[in-house]
Amino acid sequence: MHYVIQENVFREQHYDMLEKSIKRLGLDYTTVRIFPFVDKIVELKHIDPDGNYVVDELPDYDPEDKNVFVFGAIKLARVAAKLGWTPGSMMNSNHDFLVYKEHYGDNLLNHDSEIHKLVDELKWTPGEVKFIRPTKDTKAFTGALFTEIEWKDSVEHNLHNYRTEQFNEETEIQVSTPKNIYKEIRFWVVGGKIVTGSSYRIGNEVIYDDFFEEEAKDFAQSMVDKFQLAEAFVIDVCFTDKGWKVVECGCINCAGFYKSDLQKTIIALENHFDNGEEQ
Repeated sequence: MHYVIQENVFREQHYDMLEKSIKRLGLDYTTVRIFPFVDKIVELKHIDPDGNYVVDELPDYDPEDKNVFVFGAIKLARVAAKLGWTPGSMMNSNHDFLVYKEHYGDNLLNHDSEIHKLVDELKWTPGEVKFIRPTKDTKAFTGALFTEIEWKDSVEHNLHNYRTEQFNEETEIQVSTPKNIYKEIRFWVVGGKIVTGSSYRIGNEVIYDDFFEEEAKDFAQSMVDKFQLAEAFVIDVCFTDKGWKVVECGCINCAGFYKSDLQKTIIALENHFDNGEEQ
């Protein structure tokens, strides 16, 4: 397959990891820029290093070979579908808490979540803290703990400054109680099998480590066996005072890499999609 990577989406070291993994396997890739407000994608080599360009004069990037896998933001998924790239992006309607909750049930960390619209009036008790995040994996905002004042200020500020198709009054959110989390691990799934993983948080510390417990992998695989969001996706699990739980699932095309073995992921993608196994 050919790989298309959107610039300035991943941290520099993560972009370097991706680039090196693809080069090491002798595969081709193109770095592109997507412009705001229009679904225009151009190869980065056409961009003036000084930023002196006229969008309308830049040639659209669209390779003859449509066998393309993308790494980038949500918008790149829409562009890939529009241009007919396959497999393109794995983003689909299953990337939604309300969908996978039906399959994972109380194995989900926040299975007790209440569902609201962004501007719904939430009930708060004095000093209460709530965990709030979008139900969909749209990156509309990052899930976090909020006090009442913090939440109201955040909604007002972001609606005023950053209103988008993904972030507006109708955006669905899940609201739940804070949980005791001791460790969090992300696993990469291709063709129904976990291919690599990375710890990314221990307690309150962000710590990237390629070590993870085998029982964490076994738990994650058991959840994948229950339900696959897509042919390839990521699943985050955590260890709590109630055992292993699923934190959330995400789109593999735009998920952070942490300290996973990216080469394993690329090889799995090649084997699954380039050998006619796509379902």
